[in-house]
Amino acid sequence: MNTCRCRHSRLWGADFLRLLAVAVHLERSGARTIDSVVLSLLSPAYDGSIEVGTLPADWTERVGRRVETGLLMPGSRRRANYVVRSKSADFVSFAADDFWTVYNVGLNDVELRRADGGHIAYHGSFTRWAAYAAIQGLGIVSAVLIAVLLIPGARAEVASYGGWGWPVLISLLAFFGLVWPRVLVVMHRRFASRTLERVVREAVAT
Repeated sequence: MNTCRCRHSRLWGADFLRLLAVAVHLERSGARTIDSVVLSLLSPAYDGSIEVGTLPADWTERVGRRVETGLLMPGSRRRANYVVRSKSADFVSFAADDFWTVYNVGLNDVELRRADGGHIAYHGSFTRWAAYAAIQGLGIVSAVLIAVLLIPGARAEVASYGGWGWPVLISLLAFFGLVWPRVLVVMHRRFASRTLERVVREAVAT
């Protein structure tokens, strides 16, 4: 378990340094501002390209069957209730169709398109997942704040820490209510991309 955490920490750390280097390069070249790069990092969207070698002529049909039979695990649509929205020979899109599917893995809305050189380009968005995460965070913060204000002795307990009690509590509530949901978005983007790439490779190969 510790080894897994270390590996994921190194991945996220490497991604952060790589994205920071890109941001600095773009700023120096005048192509974009640092502000726009930061906004893109916080966006609940992910893009990429999947190399599949020789792309079958019926690859969109295969992806469509995977969506219908169980996107995450073939034969099971439990919390994986995705539906195909649009499909052609070179393009397929699908989306989560209920709350638990939106919140479970968070692929949410996906578009796949044939690209050059045996690649499949993808664009995904987990706006609904991000919204649920933000609502959940605000709900927890509200519950804690209400408890502190209404439970007898709670305010006295916070005040017992002196001048640091209320500022620390408010800072923690602000962090978990406003900042932490955005941190989850940044972390979830890599997870969503990796999951989608695995699913597409499996679907195209069968």
